[in-house]
Amino acid sequence: MSQIKDELKQAEYLQKLPIIGARPKSEKEETYLREICEFEFSNLEESNLAVKFPYGNAKAQHNFTFFPGGKYRIPRCVAKWVESRSTPIWEWRPDGNGSLKKKLIGNKPRFQMRETFGG
Repeated sequence: MSQIKDELKQAEYLQKLPIIGARPKSEKEETYLREICEFEFSNLEESNLAVKFPYGNAKAQHNFTFFPGGKYRIPRCVAKWVESRSTPIWEWRPDGNGSLKKKLIGNKPRFQMRETFGG
């Protein structure tokens, strides 16, 4: 019984974390982003390495540790933020004056959070 209470307290705490990034456009979108779902974590950069990072702001912050292949119950806004962490891909091109210009051509994803359904 106390384990269920602890899980409910943890879920309430996680739902109150701030949404980092673009502000939700509607109350419906905010409810969607705060919904707690089960996600499977994958580290695309270093496949067997666990990742530890803080999420939140100065008022409300939580430290997460994700292990590859692990399943976690977290809000969608946290999963979306984890997936948005990427490495920029740069390309150097000649500018016609004998020097090179650096241009951003894309981003390489570092992590993946797959939403799991069912057991």
